Amino acid sequence: MVVTVADGRAVRIGGDPDHPVTAGSLCAKVNDYLDRVYAPDRILHPLVRTGPKGAGEFRRATWDEALDLVASRLTDVRERCGGEAILPYSYLGTMGMVQGNLMSARVMNKLGASHLERTICADAGLQGVVTTHGLSPEVDPERWPAARYVVAWAWNPLSTAPHLWRFIVRARKAGARLVVVDPYRSRTARVADVHIQPRPGSDAALALGLMRAMVDAGVHDDAWCREHTTGYRELLARLDEWPVERAAEISGVDAATVRRVGEEFATTQPSLLRLGVGGQRHAGAPMAYRTIACVPALAGSWRHEGGGCSYIPTAVASAVAWSGLQREDLRPGPVRTINMSALGDALGNPALEPPVKALVCWNSNPVRVAPDTNRVLAGLGRDDLFTVVIEQFLTDTARWADVVLPATTQLEHLDTLWSWGHHYLTYNEPAVAPCGEAKPNAEIFRLLAARLGFDDPCFTETDEVLLDSVLATAPPTIDTAALRTRGWVKVDLGQGPTPHAHGGFGTADGKLAMRADHLADLGLDPVPTYDPPAEAADETLAERFPLALLTPKTHFFLNTTFANQARQRTAQGEPVVVVHPDDAQHAGLDDGQTVRVGNDRGSFLATAHVSDEVRPGVVVAPMGWWSEAHLDGLGPQATTSQRLTALGHAPIFNDNRVAISSAE
Repeated sequence: MVVTVADGRAVRIGGDPDHPVTAGSLCAKVNDYLDRVYAPDRILHPLVRTGPKGAGEFRRATWDEALDLVASRLTDVRERCGGEAILPYSYLGTMGMVQGNLMSARVMNKLGASHLERTICADAGLQGVVTTHGLSPEVDPERWPAARYVVAWAWNPLSTAPHLWRFIVRARKAGARLVVVDPYRSRTARVADVHIQPRPGSDAALALGLMRAMVDAGVHDDAWCREHTTGYRELLARLDEWPVERAAEISGVDAATVRRVGEEFATTQPSLLRLGVGGQRHAGAPMAYRTIACVPALAGSWRHEGGGCSYIPTAVASAVAWSGLQREDLRPGPVRTINMSALGDALGNPALEPPVKALVCWNSNPVRVAPDTNRVLAGLGRDDLFTVVIEQFLTDTARWADVVLPATTQLEHLDTLWSWGHHYLTYNEPAVAPCGEAKPNAEIFRLLAARLGFDDPCFTETDEVLLDSVLATAPPTIDTAALRTRGWVKVDLGQGPTPHAHGGFGTADGKLAMRADHLADLGLDPVPTYDPPAEAADETLAERFPLALLTPKTHFFLNTTFANQARQRTAQGEPVVVVHPDDAQHAGLDDGQTVRVGNDRGSFLATAHVSDEVRPGVVVAPMGWWSEAHLDGLGPQATTSQRLTALGHAPIFNDNRVAISSAE
């Protein structure tokens, strides 16, 4: 981003026209970021609760009062119950390496707090892809225009990655075909050449069918696979068990379509398969993403510039190895791990020892995003729980806090950031001074460390020192001086135009792992297979809850960020649930009717949008609205399970059966 400042105030914001990916534009979510910085309802002073928990009633406090209160309560909890009774909770409200979880991790480690397992977004898929590829550079998005066949699998870049979408547009202008795999007709699916709508959680079956179609037609790349993969024979044997008709029956996709797309992917080179996060939110997701990652390998796509497989660029994002700066050595001893997607159980489990007595939350809004909302709310409402929230606005989570501390925005603090999608490291230079009394996350935790009496020199390191320490972990190929001067620099790991044309994967033997022996030690199949979802494929459960619920991202919100801003809220509209006409008719529902969607975990109200954008048996309720936008204050996460995947311990948001009925 480029920010124009006049008289100390940011007056204009836009994309950097020189950046190879941003190219002078910002997305619909961030385009009016200045409205966020200068919003009249932004929290600019510390707040202390005066009313009942959840009522959002606070009084203004000084920083000294607020920090003294937080320090005394955390100290009391640690002395009475032990450090593990303190639970940190954060994710990527800022993706910065300095303001994300650096000084905060040091403070929590020194307190001996419970360790938070942060796997709420992409870890199930990452486990699968990394098992297959190793920690390897994926296809550089700047090479995508060379592709002539693009499969966007569980990915809606028109809404979630518009800067990457333009590379696909360039490929299409040069003649590429676009196939979208998504049970829902997203914005991207609407403009695709082919839209495949599998049953939720059946992705691995579909991938096996595509590969079987290649083998049946004799168009798979036998030579590349023999030379550059491990377990090629075992994969072919597995495909013998998966005739296209079996894959079609399980996935709900026409067998002729499976055959055609499988053959076209192998014969229309370069072919690119780009995964999104939507398909990895079910119990079988790690194996599904591992299986999907084998599709480009069998097709020989890695031979070609622009061909291969992409997900999150884990290798380039991990090139700056800053996690060691979090100082786990400060812990007084081993601590327990609590998964962030099981927050409801963590706060409400009477058998947990010690119980969670203090919650410190920053960079996240768990009341809206964590599974099983009712359990989360019940835990936050406990009289014996002390909650601190560091925030920019009075979010649904902040309303339950005992103390709220005002945080800076991206324009007001120093940082460096990696990317979810491209291969550039970004320098976040503060453009303006913090508004009001807002402070950067790192500064807040520095001040808290001083109040807690922590005297290790690491707790006094400034943001500038922290940034220097972070960048010092970068490999020599990253020009950190250029990063500071220009604002961005490419992470060069030698990936080049064809990173794996000749193998060189980040596995132990350098080959793509079609067989991964370590999975057998975990009780998992070492060869790609179909691992069914927990609920979506449960026919017995379907008798009570006949519909599979998906909760995708919206176009104008970033999870729940920006959902309180007027332009985004108006443009996105009110919460809806999309229902297929056949399912609406069966339930006696009309378009525009208020409906209740629920299961044994909970329910929510929404307006029915009757449309064939979803396949029969599936309903879609996009997530992100704050409670005030929902008719009963609850959103779709009131129905989702706290169950985690066996590999990766990730949530299963889209593995969820519900029933729908009229609420009128």
